Amino acid sequence: MADVLPFPRLSLAKVSTNSVHDRHNLVTIRNMARPYEDERPAWNGATSPQWTDLIDRIVEARCAGKPVIWSMGAHVIKNGLSRYVIELVRNGVITHVSGNGATSIHDFELAFLGETSEDVAQSIEDGSFGMWEETGRYMNEAIRQGSATGLGYGESLHRYLSTHPERFPYYDDCVFVQCQQFGVPYTCHISIGTDIIHQHPIADYEALGQASGRDFRTMCQSIAGLSEGGVFLNFGSAISGPEIFLKAVSMARNTGLGMKGITAANFDIVPADASRKPPETASDYYYRPRRNFVDRLGQIDGTGYLFQGLHQETIPALFHTVLDRIKEQSLTFRPVDRGAAPKLERERMQLFPIAERNSKFKLGSAVSEHRQLSEKYDPPQFAEMAERLRESKKNGKPLLVSLGGNVPGSGTTAAIGELVRQGMIDHVAVNGACAFQDLELAAFGHTEEDSNGALSNGRLGMWREPSEIVNEALAAGYPLGLGYGESLIAYVQQHTEKFPFLAHSLIGSCIDGGIPYTVHITIGTDAVQQHPDADFRQQGGASGRDFLIYCSTVSQLEGGAFLNFGSTVIGPEVFLKALSIVRNLQHTVKNITTANFDIVKLGNYHMKVGYEDWDYYYRPRKNIIHRPTSLGGKGYHFEGMHQETIPALAKQLLRDVNGREEHI
Repeated sequence: MADVLPFPRLSLAKVSTNSVHDRHNLVTIRNMARPYEDERPAWNGATSPQWTDLIDRIVEARCAGKPVIWSMGAHVIKNGLSRYVIELVRNGVITHVSGNGATSIHDFELAFLGETSEDVAQSIEDGSFGMWEETGRYMNEAIRQGSATGLGYGESLHRYLSTHPERFPYYDDCVFVQCQQFGVPYTCHISIGTDIIHQHPIADYEALGQASGRDFRTMCQSIAGLSEGGVFLNFGSAISGPEIFLKAVSMARNTGLGMKGITAANFDIVPADASRKPPETASDYYYRPRRNFVDRLGQIDGTGYLFQGLHQETIPALFHTVLDRIKEQSLTFRPVDRGAAPKLERERMQLFPIAERNSKFKLGSAVSEHRQLSEKYDPPQFAEMAERLRESKKNGKPLLVSLGGNVPGSGTTAAIGELVRQGMIDHVAVNGACAFQDLELAAFGHTEEDSNGALSNGRLGMWREPSEIVNEALAAGYPLGLGYGESLIAYVQQHTEKFPFLAHSLIGSCIDGGIPYTVHITIGTDAVQQHPDADFRQQGGASGRDFLIYCSTVSQLEGGAFLNFGSTVIGPEVFLKALSIVRNLQHTVKNITTANFDIVKLGNYHMKVGYEDWDYYYRPRKNIIHRPTSLGGKGYHFEGMHQETIPALAKQLLRDVNGREEHI
């Protein structure tokens, strides 16, 4: 253990929890859908040729004993559709079910409480959001106990429910229970710091990372089973579902599996077009389901579909259409022979030198273009927001900045770095992809892999040196008690010769500024996690320590500001959980300025939207603009490319530094 840890961490020991039995819930077992009794809802997508083709492919795959994998976000459970998933499992249609951390939480709560989904808008203000004793304690106990005996996340939850049946009267309506009982894997893919059980005093981030890491490898084996064809269905998981799919397919291709003839279908309320590839200046270009299921899968002769609609429409449509086909044609689905299915053999993975890689961004390639873009950027309220930031800095208040994976490749790290070095930014928080690309930039002077052809030749993400850096850094720093970012900083400082371009990176500016650089990961979505020697226990534990460093900064944020650039899930979710923790611990954080910067067009983001609107589900809108500022302060949303917004912000904030305008 290091004698003195670099940055303070907020202890969760004194977090106050409440009984979930006293909570008002928005979803109950009583209003869950009943697949065989409810009227079939109308959905206009069910008349399209693409829909007919998808149903044909699902039925053909299952008749041939090939997999049909189901990936989902939490709103499938929150919308009361659990029984549709269960019945598809029971009828042999689905051969693997996966979800994110929130999905398992809602499923778990329904099993013991018969209700789920708290009123976040109210509870975030008093610090009670997510602070539920039974949910946090039971699930953390389940994961800790299961992980210690070699189980994955889903298996751990199932064993816990089976061991304590008296606590779970709604056992039969629990998706992960029914999956296990019918021999179908249920895997859970979490992001450290985004789930309410990560706020509980007994949260064990090592166990969480290890258990979810085992589930990632189970998921990879199931996706490897698509080598000779099959179907991947994704419902409402905009990031983890398509990214885990991509990583698993890449690993399988790397080991020699063909992975041709795969069908992937995405179901979401987000409008997206699979018939054309949009330009990089359009938000659709960055929509992961389109990129991974349509563009990238197409590189290996796969087929991707994008269907738009509410889950309450699309899931019943799929259920009834497939079951009608089974009945009409007297079909029998063959079980997947997991013993004979193609295997992902990790020992056969081949890593390649990064010198052989084509990168989309190289230092010095776009500085003048970015400057020209930023000169023209001046949307309404931008100057007002910048003035609020300058005023908070004059008063000695912190500025916390969260960054998504596209920032290093946008060529804007110099602008952020100058803000750090001039004392304007006090904490840089990044997701796993951003940290990985930032280290590439520092070490090699280029980043953001050009994915054209990379999936077909089995090289996507399979680059030796970047992962060696991360793994070596964590292996050295974690046993000393360091967090993820702290371990990277320590490694860089000890091996400066490996990082000739350090001055151009985010981590380099944070080292110069002496501020926290925290890394908040999703298990299974980062390139480093594809590699054979990935240590998920270490990665989860290290990112958990970073989450507590992050919470410490948020505890001091009264009168300060939080900015989020391009992180649509990790940034807003980690911030909301940290805000709830610090308010629960009686830290005053009310009057803050928040701003979200993204290419996504929200229009009038202060207008109330409903469940039928896609932007209702856009996390930054809720978790950055509105909820944190309900007690005071002001939230903003600014549309634009990072090449526009980040240099423009730096120009605004640094215009008075040293009595002159800084040129970024």
